[in-house]
Amino acid sequence: MKVNIMTNLKILSIDGGGTRGVIPATILHRIFEETGKHPVDLYDLMAGTSTGGILCTGYAYGISTREMLKLYLEKSAEIFHDSGWDDLRDGFGKNIGADYSNKKFKSILKNIFEDNTLQDIRERNSNGKARLMVCSFDLNPEEVNTKVSAKSRPMNFRPRIFHSDFMRDQDVSLTDLCLMTSAGPTYFPIYKDHIDGGVSLNNPAMAALAYAINKRKDGVKEYRHPDGKMKGLGKELKDVKIFSLGCGTSNHNYISSSEIKKKKNGDWGNLQWVKYLPDMLTETNMQASDYYVNQLLGKDQYKRIQLYFDLPEAPGLIRGKTVGLDVKRKDLLKAMIQYANEVFDREKDQIFEFLEI
Repeated sequence: MKVNIMTNLKILSIDGGGTRGVIPATILHRIFEETGKHPVDLYDLMAGTSTGGILCTGYAYGISTREMLKLYLEKSAEIFHDSGWDDLRDGFGKNIGADYSNKKFKSILKNIFEDNTLQDIRERNSNGKARLMVCSFDLNPEEVNTKVSAKSRPMNFRPRIFHSDFMRDQDVSLTDLCLMTSAGPTYFPIYKDHIDGGVSLNNPAMAALAYAINKRKDGVKEYRHPDGKMKGLGKELKDVKIFSLGCGTSNHNYISSSEIKKKKNGDWGNLQWVKYLPDMLTETNMQASDYYVNQLLGKDQYKRIQLYFDLPEAPGLIRGKTVGLDVKRKDLLKAMIQYANEVFDREKDQIFEFLEI
C-alpha cells in the first residue's frame, strides 16, 4: 500500500506567455471547481513571470480563479490595444516604438488592485501561506556603498525578483509589479526601468526552489521581513514540491539544418539572427529551469504541465499554429481553454495525488 507523506512546502510556478496564460488559469480554475481549493489554500509560495506573475499576484490578493480566467476572455483586447495613430507615431508597428500602449492595461490593473502593495499581500497571508514571488528584469540596477566607492553606482542589468517577504519590496504597488513583470520588449514600453522577467526567468521554478532551500544568514536587512534570519526558507530538497504550469508552445522554436545552410550556411550576422533571438531568449531559459529542477527534485516532487500545439490532440483552430503572446481572438482563447480542460481531465487523478488533495 502506498503511503502519502505530506510535503512541508508546496510551490506553484507559472511561466510567462502573454494571453496564453489562459491555459494555467483554466487548470487552476478546474482544480478549484473540483476541490473548492483556491491557490492560496494549496500553496505556500506562488512564483510567476509575466502573465504568470499577474496570475500569482491576483491569487495572492484573493481574486477568484473564475475572475482571473475571465480577465483573459474579457480584457485581452483592451490589454493588447493599438491604434492607427500609435502605429504611425511608432514608425508603422514595432520599428521605433512598442507595439502596444500600457495605459489601458494599467487602468485594468488599478481597478483590480487599487493602491495595495506587497506589504498588503504579506499581511493578508500572515499565516505564512501563499508567499508571492514575481520575476522581472532590471535595466538600471544600483549597488549602494560598494567597496570601490561610498556612492551608489550602476551595475550590469540583471534579473530582479520581487517578493512579499523582502523588506525592500514592501512598498511596491501590485499594479506596478504586474507592469514590471510583463513589459515584454517590443510589446509594451519599459516600465520603471524594468522589462518582462521572461528575458531571464520565463519559467520561475528554479528561482522559487533556490529561495525555498536558501539557508544563508547574511544580508538580513535586505531580505526577510520582519525579523527573519535567513535569505530563504531553509528547507531541505526532500521537503519541497513544485507544481509548474506552462502557457503552451507551438514547439516550432528551432532552426532546421536546411534553413541554416540556405542562409549563408550558418555564417550569420544581425539580419539573420534577429528573427530568432526573442524566442531563443525565452525558450532557452525556460528549458534550462526545467532541466535544473528536474535534476534536483524527484519525480514525486516536481510536476510540470505544458501543452503542445503541434500534437494531433490540440484543437483544430490552434493545431500546428504559432499562437502569439498577444492573441486576443476569442475563438483562439476558447480553443486554448478547451485544450487545457482536456489535458486536465486526462491528468486530474495524477494532479490531485501530486498536490496531496
